[in-house]
Amino acid sequence: MLFEPPIDELVKKAGCRYAVAVIVGARAKDLENKIPTLLNGSANLAINHAATEVFNGEVVGVQSK
Repeated sequence: MLFEPPIDELVKKAGCRYAVAVIVGARAKDLENKIPTLLNGSANLAINHAATEVFNGEVVGVQSK
């Protein structure tokens, strides 16, 4: 389960819950495929790492105007 960073803060950064799910999910999948040694085979760690990257502004999604 994801506790850090807080979901509410991720929603503020991404714009909506759907965007959080899409951005974090896509980045976690990318991490699993490209950097498996970082994750040591844990899918949960990939999601946590991706959420942290979004929270820190390292990964951003496309926002509509």
